[in-house]
Amino acid sequence: MEDNKEKILLADDVEELAKSIGKILKNHNYDVDIAFDGLEVMKMVKENKYDCIILDIMMPNMNGIEAVKEIRNLRVNTPIIMLTARDLVEDKVYGLDIGANDYLTKPFEKDELLARIRVQTRMNNEREEKYRIGNIIFNKKSLEISKDSVILNLNEKEAQVLDFLVKNQKCQASKEEISQKIWNGEDYEKIPLYVEFIQEKLIALNANIRINEDNGYRLDNIYNVNL
Repeated sequence: MEDNKEKILLADDVEELAKSIGKILKNHNYDVDIAFDGLEVMKMVKENKYDCIILDIMMPNMNGIEAVKEIRNLRVNTPIIMLTARDLVEDKVYGLDIGANDYLTKPFEKDELLARIRVQTRMNNEREEKYRIGNIIFNKKSLEISKDSVILNLNEKEAQVLDFLVKNQKCQASKEEISQKIWNGEDYEKIPLYVEFIQEKLIALNANIRINEDNGYRLDNIYNVNL
């Protein structure tokens, strides 16, 4: 996969339609995974990071509504566009209320789907550049963590490790797992050093989060600091 390709998960139980939409997305330079039921969706979401998820509502084993709920329960914030033949307002409102970001009624024009994907991925990229972790702000783009008026710089490797820990807060990940996810397995022996540097900066900021280093690494909230 080329580095500049955004990755899309497309799910529809109508195989011919799913493959047709998948071909359109690939022709517009997206990297596409296709699922045909909700359980397959959940397996792929747990194993991969996507820039956008496109879900049909009527799927076997686990429908699109149930899949959205499960995805959000995993604290995965990837934009979700629902596809459905149901055009009632209450259906759309319910889909948005449970965590979907957009709702497209079948049949639809390919240009409209592509436009909605662009909107959602652009908004998500803007959100991911800067976000709050506990009582600090992590700016991924500028490689900074800050609290109040105090700003500390991160190097690129530290920022990548912190970004992984922020997005996988429920997991106690090993150094090998972290390295595999962000550097394809390279430099895994240096993870403890990067973690140590990040930890020192969190302490210096009097942050109310720390990196739990018990049998792996995970971000934890702490409450015995002067906020």
